[in-house]
Amino acid sequence: MIGRVLVVDDEVDIQDLLCFVLDNAGYETRSTGRGDLALELCAQWDPDLVVLDIGLPGLSGLEVCPRLVDMDIPVLVLSSHDKDDQVVAGLELGAEDYVSKPFNYKELLLRVEKIIRRTRNNEPQKVLHIGDMLIDLRRSQVEVRGQLVNLTPTEFKILALLGTHRGVPISVETLLQEVWHVTEWTNGAEMVKVNISRLRKKIEIDPSKPSHLLNRWGYGYLLTDDPADADQGGV
Repeated sequence: MIGRVLVVDDEVDIQDLLCFVLDNAGYETRSTGRGDLALELCAQWDPDLVVLDIGLPGLSGLEVCPRLVDMDIPVLVLSSHDKDDQVVAGLELGAEDYVSKPFNYKELLLRVEKIIRRTRNNEPQKVLHIGDMLIDLRRSQVEVRGQLVNLTPTEFKILALLGTHRGVPISVETLLQEVWHVTEWTNGAEMVKVNISRLRKKIEIDPSKPSHLLNRWGYGYLLTDDPADADQGGV
């Protein structure tokens, strides 16, 4: 899967055709014919791109487009060849590009690929690879050795913070401030320790001998994939 694409068009045949073309190119797709459902799907599924028909009934494409832009989701506008004014309006509302119907499939795929690549290159890193662990910051998901790990929101925040500062110890005080948004907490250090222990049970092969989620006495906790870090001890 090289990206998630949501197809939004009120014509079911076009939905099916676009999804078929995109699926065969390696994309994961979903589709809908309604603007309101498109917004719901985007909130739940978080696609890399929305292919949006401007001429939707009900909540129109011109109404949906700026909302998608506000969600930081790039938009490729679909429009009939005789609706140039709609294309211009869509681009003015923040769409990345457009394709006119009837469209050439190779051109469509090229534009989809370019938009996704461009937006990914312009964004901060959203997926962290640390050893056998994958931390998806955008979707708040963690995989360890290819398996999705069920984390609480607090556990994910801790792991994400440590992951974005890979190899650098983060103090208990910083963890309390960034994760719990407090500067003083009587049992704060113990709360951090409990959550670290739970995380180790979920991500480490041997939680009693962690190789990724480590403690540096006097400095804090760190997340690493460097064996040399683990050799320094401190759990």
